[in-house]
Amino acid sequence: MQLLYICIAGYVLSALVQAAPTSEEDLQQDTPYMKELLRQAKTAEIESFMDQKADPCNDFYAFSCGNYDRINSASSMQVVTTGVFETLTKGLNRKILKMLNTPHDSRDTPEDIQVKHFYESCLRIKELKSTYSEKLKRLIAEFGTMPVLEGSSWQEDDFDWLGTSARMSYQYGVTPIFGIEVNKDFASNTRNRIYLGQQNFPLEARSMYVDEATEVYRQKYRNNIQRTLQRFLGVKMDLAKKTARELLDFEVDLAQGLVDESEGQDLSDVAHLVTVDDIQKRYSPTLDIKRFLFVAMGERISDQIYEYNTRYQQNLVEVIKRTPKRIVANYIFFHFIWEFVEIPSENPEKQKQACVDLTKKYFAKNLDNMFYRRYNNAKSSKEIESMWRQLKSTFNETLHSSPALDWIERPTRNLAIAKLQAMTLEVNNYSEDNFTEEFAELNLQSDDYVENVRYTSILSAKQMREMLHQPAKPFEAGSQLSYTPANVLIENTIKVPVALLQPFYLWSDVYPNAVMFGTLASLIGHELIHGFDDSGRKFDEKGNAKDWWDEKSSSNFLKRRECFTKQYGQYVYDGIQLKESTAQSENIADNGGTRLAYAAYRKWFESQMTNGTSGSQALAEETLPSLRFSANQLFFISYAQIWCNDAHPSVKALQVSTDQHMPGKFRVIGSLSNFEEFSKEFNCPAGSAMNPSEKCILY
Repeated sequence: MQLLYICIAGYVLSALVQAAPTSEEDLQQDTPYMKELLRQAKTAEIESFMDQKADPCNDFYAFSCGNYDRINSASSMQVVTTGVFETLTKGLNRKILKMLNTPHDSRDTPEDIQVKHFYESCLRIKELKSTYSEKLKRLIAEFGTMPVLEGSSWQEDDFDWLGTSARMSYQYGVTPIFGIEVNKDFASNTRNRIYLGQQNFPLEARSMYVDEATEVYRQKYRNNIQRTLQRFLGVKMDLAKKTARELLDFEVDLAQGLVDESEGQDLSDVAHLVTVDDIQKRYSPTLDIKRFLFVAMGERISDQIYEYNTRYQQNLVEVIKRTPKRIVANYIFFHFIWEFVEIPSENPEKQKQACVDLTKKYFAKNLDNMFYRRYNNAKSSKEIESMWRQLKSTFNETLHSSPALDWIERPTRNLAIAKLQAMTLEVNNYSEDNFTEEFAELNLQSDDYVENVRYTSILSAKQMREMLHQPAKPFEAGSQLSYTPANVLIENTIKVPVALLQPFYLWSDVYPNAVMFGTLASLIGHELIHGFDDSGRKFDEKGNAKDWWDEKSSSNFLKRRECFTKQYGQYVYDGIQLKESTAQSENIADNGGTRLAYAAYRKWFESQMTNGTSGSQALAEETLPSLRFSANQLFFISYAQIWCNDAHPSVKALQVSTDQHMPGKFRVIGSLSNFEEFSKEFNCPAGSAMNPSEKCILY
């Protein structure tokens, strides 16, 4: 199950993004010549993305990003999406590839070498040849027999779906149909608890299983199931086709119980603390919860647990009753081996990239730490820390004195100030982690990918079980925290990815502050506001789930949120009418983060005006050479260009169905059309598309 602990700024379909090789070396910028060259390069990039013939007051996205899709076409580049996060990820991936493909040297720790072995084993998948199928069948045999392989000799009476799923969970951490994990107690985050509920679904979101617009993705998924059955388990084509159809139909049936993302439910809405006895009575005899917990955890559980998404369990009981055991068994075993299957590419470069993605899947922390140790840039850390201090100070002043927040009652504002003061920011470099201890039981070799995944999964499952009796550690979200800033609500901490430490993408000390506040500060501001959006406002200054809002302020919040629901529900993306969703966290964070970053920028700008000669010099560099825009206008153009993007036509419906963020165009139009300061800077007449009479405002 995917817990709703974190809010992120951007979303990348990272497993499908392919990086093209380019130069690794960071440019030196110590000379006036290089400084000017880099400023000219930034000017050229900004201008190349723009369509200055477009009316900024009619469509500011077209004005700022009108040429982006021509230059960075997802179709012509043969990628899923293009955009700033994809660019950051490609830059990071190039450096990771270099690290992984470099022979072991003095900078490699023993753990680094094991991660390299894992990567090397992935590159050598083809060498497994026919033994790959044998290895998968041996994995299946650990837990019983699979009907599609046994035919008429399969014994239905011998199959216990709940016990099989529980044993797979205990041994490998794989949770077909019914999921279990140990994680922080979101109401009391110094301890861990068991969360029980839905499995992780390959297509992720409910809409991917039930919407007509996403049917094409279900067909592709079904074809992948069929190919895997044929290629890796030797199932004949007709039987593989029939089985794939049955498995997908069963998964669609299960997915009816998933949370509808548009309902705007957060963790406290879907996770409820219950006794084991109570949940046992609720679903017995179809779901023997006590037995499942005992087998999956290896001990009797007497403490309270969280039931995650009751609707899923209620639906599961009915689905299991009406589904033939043969289909359930095939599904469980296929879901299990899916974790060990990787189809090698004929293209060596594509295979390298696929193996980077797989190494990230299992060892994201290690790769981030390896990158940080080799590429850490003191200037980047300094820029990020400076931005954070300025944003925090600006929002603190707003909470204390701004009339714009009079809709929040003073006692609640005081609690918000306390939460802000307690909020921290850290670079996600894992420099404090004890990797030696974490890898103590691993001995990865470079010749057998399946065995490496097997050993890694066994250790991960064991470590998860042990967490139940240990104090809570910092929350981890794997590779998701490697490319985009995130607000970990349960810790009241903003995590900045190591990808952002790479210079020249968003920051450089030769860029105008207008550019850096428009980009870097807007992203960090977005995460700060997440602490006070419709999900974040339900967590206190310690990161515990708690309702600290008074009734009147809460009512005012919900009324103002309605405005965003209507505004963003009216947009149409590539012919797809966007849903009028209650969930507005991302839109609230976009709007509030932009306003906050602009206020912090203006505060910095005004401080320079009183700073004598040094201030005058700083302000003189607030525009870019040959670019006719003012510093304030440059802020808004830079902000818009964070969201310049292009998506392959085949994934646009997928984007709408699985991503809680708006498509980039509407992140720009939505936020800036609500912002009166933007309208002033571009002289947008009242009633124009970018300066509507009704504006949605929270923070």
